[in-house]
Amino acid sequence: MGSAFSVVASVAILRSTFNEMIPDEVRGYIWSITRRFSTEITMVIKESHDGSTNRLFKAVVTYLDGHALSNSVLPKRLTVGKNENVRNFTYGLERNSEIVDVFQGVTMKWKFNSDINSTSHFETRWYELKFHKMHAELVKKKYLVHVLEMAKMFKDRNRIVRFHTIRHDRWSSSGVNLDHPMTFGTLVMDGDLKETVLNDLDCFRRGKEYYRKIGKVWKRGYLLYGPPGTGKSSLIAAMANYMNYDIYNLNLSVVTSDSSLEYLLLHVPNRSILVVEDIDCSIKLQNRESQKGDEPADSYRGPQVTLAGLLNAIDGLLCCCGDEKITIFTTNYKDRIDPALLRAGRMDRHINLSYCTFSTFKQLAANYLDINDHDLYCHIEKLMEKVKVSPAEVAGELMKAKGSKTSLEDFITYLESKESQEEKSSTAPPLASNVDGNRPEPQENGNNISKSGVQDQSSHTETEAADMGNVGGYSVKAEFANIIKAIFSKHGDIAANSCLQSKQCRSSLLEIVCRIIQKLQKAKLKDLKETELKSMLSELQDLESMRLEVGWLHKRLDEIVEAMRLFELIAVSEKLSDTIFSTEVKLNCIYNKSLVEGLI
Repeated sequence: MGSAFSVVASVAILRSTFNEMIPDEVRGYIWSITRRFSTEITMVIKESHDGSTNRLFKAVVTYLDGHALSNSVLPKRLTVGKNENVRNFTYGLERNSEIVDVFQGVTMKWKFNSDINSTSHFETRWYELKFHKMHAELVKKKYLVHVLEMAKMFKDRNRIVRFHTIRHDRWSSSGVNLDHPMTFGTLVMDGDLKETVLNDLDCFRRGKEYYRKIGKVWKRGYLLYGPPGTGKSSLIAAMANYMNYDIYNLNLSVVTSDSSLEYLLLHVPNRSILVVEDIDCSIKLQNRESQKGDEPADSYRGPQVTLAGLLNAIDGLLCCCGDEKITIFTTNYKDRIDPALLRAGRMDRHINLSYCTFSTFKQLAANYLDINDHDLYCHIEKLMEKVKVSPAEVAGELMKAKGSKTSLEDFITYLESKESQEEKSSTAPPLASNVDGNRPEPQENGNNISKSGVQDQSSHTETEAADMGNVGGYSVKAEFANIIKAIFSKHGDIAANSCLQSKQCRSSLLEIVCRIIQKLQKAKLKDLKETELKSMLSELQDLESMRLEVGWLHKRLDEIVEAMRLFELIAVSEKLSDTIFSTEVKLNCIYNKSLVEGLI
């Protein structure tokens, strides 16, 4: 033991004497000679390079964490940590620690070093990579590229998916963590369709060189369509978790113009999913031929995104700015979407998510009740062949009870109730039979209503029918018929694109428009009250939310509001003759315009 200490002490003394006696220049020359006989090359990868952050240094940190540390003998000392932006723990080398990596059978030795400046207390960090000099070309051309690519993959795999929304025509700065548990393993979906989607996503993820080879932008479009509650949002969440892409939720109704849309799409980063939900009713996309001679140039239109602007944004030159992006449109009604949005190159895959089948029911039962088969399955299968039910409805019913048998029995009751409701609705007489003149004759026998009673009811119905008018297929009160005819002749069918499907509901909306016009026609400009105008504007906003095309009337109300303000200005500025004159001129213009064009 004593001899070992004496040897170490002697070596230390000799090293100190060597450093003191021999100048730095001579020592450097001696080391350069000895390195000529060495078979190893050392590459130094510093934290900063040419005055900026060294991208390779960051890649090495991630690479050694995700690959080398899990595929070789671990060093004795490791650093470990975790922050809110990553899924798993991250590991790294401690100072002066070494680790060995193997690439294509070649040994690569990594060492982490750091040094703190005693004056500035600034820490300098760097990695040393040692390898045999005969493999220098392999390292430069392949290994370092491999480190960069693998580091990118590990980083993307470990990061948490984030959800971004729009605020004032800009994406939210950081977004929120999308901690959605849905995966393709738990997603209830037809097996063949699920496999098709997964294969398509895998091909897209590996398609960088393929897209470059064929000269196309590395992007993909999906249209998800089907009834409500069929899993469109769940599929998007599963796709985001599978690809580990951030979601950028594009609400077109809050985008003020085509230029704002361009800005938003330019700032969607690579490896992300752009989602436009319910595209058929999120906004009224204006067709490129909408400005025709029969439409007034001054019809009220707020700032909006046009169809041409959206088409150019998702499939024009703008889409070339970036790679590895997925665009998803969702809708409950595919036939309402402009065909230009659906063509290949924009929406490459059309995925129909329909009502729940017995196969998808069994998947739901396995997830929620932890059963794969049951005696009640045969009865459920027969009922599901007759009744349309969405996966969301099935899931809601299965969650109500804890026991599997109780849940299935309750679900059968729900299906039977739904079946009876559908049978009643299919056998019910049409509501508008009296309008068409097909009202059934009353029976004389077996009916508690007397013949005279039927006649009285019939005459009452005929009186109501006489008070109704039919304009363009809409049944409205006769007093509104002329107003609606005037509207349709100038603006077309303003209820054609309403989100309400029932003709009766659309007729009611048209009557609301007529009542507003009647009030304005009967009232004098000076007699109108601000509360009345606010009420009318509120009604118009409600109508616009149901996609009734009443922008022209909205503009007329805005003009009336402006005129009322001008009246107030006259009252407070009697001494300002110039102001009075200009105000009266403007009032005369508004008044004459109303006389000539009318409120319609």
